[in-house]
Amino acid sequence: MIDCEGIAGGTDLPGTPCDDGLATTGNDTWSANCTCVGQLIDCEGVAGGTDLPGTPCDDENPNTSGDTWSANCVCAGVLPNDCEGTPGGPAQPGTPCDDELATTGNDTWSANCECIGQLIDCEGVAGGTDLPGTPCDDGLATTGNDTWSANCTCVGQLIDCEGVAGGTDLPGTPCDDGLATTGNDTWSANCTCGGQLIDCEGCWWYRYARHALR
Repeated sequence: MIDCEGIAGGTDLPGTPCDDGLATTGNDTWSANCTCVGQLIDCEGVAGGTDLPGTPCDDENPNTSGDTWSANCVCAGVLPNDCEGTPGGPAQPGTPCDDELATTGNDTWSANCECIGQLIDCEGVAGGTDLPGTPCDDGLATTGNDTWSANCTCVGQLIDCEGVAGGTDLPGTPCDDGLATTGNDTWSANCTCGGQLIDCEGCWWYRYARHALR
């Protein structure tokens, strides 16, 4: 018997393997009329498989429907109407949008199609933590408890003469220098507590002694 390659007694008989030279087929065999024919390799890489372009598939995206294999074997479904009302449009939840607020950034469509951005903090970072009322550093050694104000100015409280930020012991306010010979003690501009000397008319012991001698 002459086989499909024209060789008497050859092994290339109908039903035996061959190679049709096509990268798109597999399981090639000689047909009854000695044509080398293979089975199409489907989109899952299976020769003779059923996952061919145009057939159903699953793109594993819960937001799509009607998933099918494309001509180049990409499994893709159709997105529903986007947040702008366009069928299959790009304005899908999680994609960028513009809420038209200058105070926000990184705006995205929410799951219910609201365009929502993150607040821009006092350092200009969208979603940042440097918001009004939070700590900051005004760079001044004379202040403490620095916080961002409502208009994003970093402002601290003056450190008083006792070292307390926001304290009341400021220059010009009363203090006690611990000396019995002074009065009207006040904090000076350099935070020294100093009083005025009490004269001899202000000493009770002097007045008592002078009265006793009369």
